[in-house]
Amino acid sequence: MITRSPDSIARPQPCAVLGTLYSDVSRKFATVTGVFDILQVAPSASSDLLDNEISYPLFSRTHPSDSGTANLPPKYLREVLGVQHFAVVYISDDGYGLSYLNVVQDYARANGMTVLSVPLTFFPSPSKDDVKRQLRVLLNSNLNYVIGVFFRNNYDVIMEAAYELGVAGPGKMWLFCGSLANFLYENSHEFIKGSALANATYGNAIITDGGGAPGTPKYETFLEEWRKLGDDPDTLAYINSKQPASNGGLFDFNRTKEWFHKPPNDVAIYSYEAIIGIGISACKAAVDDSSDFQDGDVFSGEEHHAAFRNIDFVSASGRVTIGPDNFSRNDLSTYYIVGNLLPLNSTKTTVTMQGKKYSYYDALNTRWNIYRGSGENQQFIFSDGTTIAPPQLGQIEENMNLISGGVRAFCLVLATIIILLSVCFLSCTVAMQKKTVFRMSQPPFLIMICIGTFLMATGIICLSMDEGVATITGLNASCTLMPWLLSIGFVVTFAALFSKLWRINKLVKASRGFRRVTITIFDVLVPFLILLSMNTIILIIWQSISPLRWEREALKTNQYDQVIASEGSCNSKNSTVYISALLVVNGIAIILACHQAYIGRNVRTEMNESKQLGMAMICIFQSCFFGIPLLFMTSSNRSAYLFISSSVYFVVCVSTLLCIFLPKFFKLRGIRLGTAENSRGASVTGISNRARRLRSNMDTIDFESLTFPRDNQDANMGERLKTLRASQKDAKQKKQSTPNKEEQALNPVKEENIEPEGEPSNCSVINVIINSERSTDEIEEGQIVNDGEAQTQDMNDL
Repeated sequence: MITRSPDSIARPQPCAVLGTLYSDVSRKFATVTGVFDILQVAPSASSDLLDNEISYPLFSRTHPSDSGTANLPPKYLREVLGVQHFAVVYISDDGYGLSYLNVVQDYARANGMTVLSVPLTFFPSPSKDDVKRQLRVLLNSNLNYVIGVFFRNNYDVIMEAAYELGVAGPGKMWLFCGSLANFLYENSHEFIKGSALANATYGNAIITDGGGAPGTPKYETFLEEWRKLGDDPDTLAYINSKQPASNGGLFDFNRTKEWFHKPPNDVAIYSYEAIIGIGISACKAAVDDSSDFQDGDVFSGEEHHAAFRNIDFVSASGRVTIGPDNFSRNDLSTYYIVGNLLPLNSTKTTVTMQGKKYSYYDALNTRWNIYRGSGENQQFIFSDGTTIAPPQLGQIEENMNLISGGVRAFCLVLATIIILLSVCFLSCTVAMQKKTVFRMSQPPFLIMICIGTFLMATGIICLSMDEGVATITGLNASCTLMPWLLSIGFVVTFAALFSKLWRINKLVKASRGFRRVTITIFDVLVPFLILLSMNTIILIIWQSISPLRWEREALKTNQYDQVIASEGSCNSKNSTVYISALLVVNGIAIILACHQAYIGRNVRTEMNESKQLGMAMICIFQSCFFGIPLLFMTSSNRSAYLFISSSVYFVVCVSTLLCIFLPKFFKLRGIRLGTAENSRGASVTGISNRARRLRSNMDTIDFESLTFPRDNQDANMGERLKTLRASQKDAKQKKQSTPNKEEQALNPVKEENIEPEGEPSNCSVINVIINSERSTDEIEEGQIVNDGEAQTQDMNDL
């Protein structure tokens, strides 16, 4: 037929040929038709090699090429299921699989998707274990969505191996395409119930160019006309007269009425469109060439091919357009059907499955539509039997860097110790505030110190929170409270120390000039209130503009952006600015406290605690000196960071509490720490036995009866002091020249208690007493006492 002369009228050469279904056959046939200048149009052959204009200049097809159909599976995954990460399992021995993979990868790169290629070698025929070994890379990837590009003869061994390996079945979804998808969609398959192959098949999807979308107007019109062909006996007889003769019953080409009452497959529809396209393009080529079909005046095969490439009409399978970049049908101009592999029927031992249509790609409106017919699926059933799509990635073990149980327990123990000490010392201060030892140490400030350390201890509890013990709501609350507790607790503690020392220093400074002075607590609370207000303002601004919230930061991800390691912490924008401001303010509190302790280092009164505070400051300095650098070094390790920060706060709180309160309990029990009573560091020097007895019985003395010299007496104070010094000097000289044992027995005065001349403390002892019984806790003029009269009597005894 092809070799006929184009000039023959009785048996003319055809102007075009309807091609075959298979790419390999079409390639050979296209070479022949090209030599004889004949257009060939194939309804199915989809190899990309057939788009080679040099090798096959007169070939075309009404079916998209492989590169065109390969765009649909990733397009469906992205647009319908929202999947960004998937794998492609393909046969590496076949050019079709490799060509399909290249198109999928191009689409994925253009749309920000990631693809894992899993090649399978089937030459020679592999065993199931061989397939498992090749599929292990899919298992390690943790991907749940797979595009399968293989054939019917590979299906059973691949899917059985995949199910046994754990990459198929419940929680996974395979999307089959190409000829395998057509086979699963158009034919039913029987499996042994509960077998690996049955479980691996159930709930998967197929995507195929079905030739038409049921329910669309053009397709329904085509079906109606298709059925009429079987209803008309004359038409049916004519069709059968053109069919090939039956080959001994192996192939029966006779068509019956029942055959036409079944919906046609995609090949029938594409063949119909190829024939219509050949006719339309022939007419166009004849018009363009002005052919009169006489004396060989006909259009050429090249002109016919050029006209066919410009066809554009709507048919049962969608809008039929060719190219424009190749000889194939535009890949988005036809309908594609998505089927759901589900059971049709089952027995006790077997189950029959087939692809049921679920949705289709509307080529005219470029969207995915779900079939709404009464007999169709309205929801996709996945491999686990539910309508919920599996996650695109399986669960992986994430290292959340949570605080270890041992470290958290240790830090909570530290916080508990601080809380117990704070509550204990606070209770003792309230209960024994009338005791002289506590009155001299100014109970209101002691109470403030206990409250400050208590707040810092609760801040440690907030630091120890993470997802292991609290919800996100609780963690956000902890992040909000933590800076308030730590900052306010710190400033209350050290501002109280500063105010306490400042008050003592002011009293001692006034007593050296023998002046009457009244200093209330409120007089020295101004710095505390300023520091507290500054902390509060900073914290309010911080909370209002950029509050701390619990956030988890990814430290390490895999190739699919799954978080492998993460760390949770309290974060906010510009937190460094606010933390720096708090450090400056609270640093001022420490500096002020140290400064007042330094000023009062030589004050020799019962209220002087500079030595104890100095010990506490040394402990705090050492902990900060070593702890703060370690905090920066361990910032990436949540457990280590909590351990060090809690230890630093523990040292700050406990050293402050113990150095302030333990000496008071020792004094209450009559224990003297560090120095002897007659040493230069003792609280009272150069006193007689009578003065010592007075000191030991201070709790029974009515301090209201003691008065300070007034007005005109102040003018004579200097003279009285000189007289006392002279008397004391004469007594010392007399004792050294003529010692009298009896006198020494009656009035024992230790020589070392008499200090060099010029120090007023040797003849005038000042005891500064805090009378906490008064509501205003004032230092009255009667509370700064001159023991001049008692000392005069002692000197006369000498």
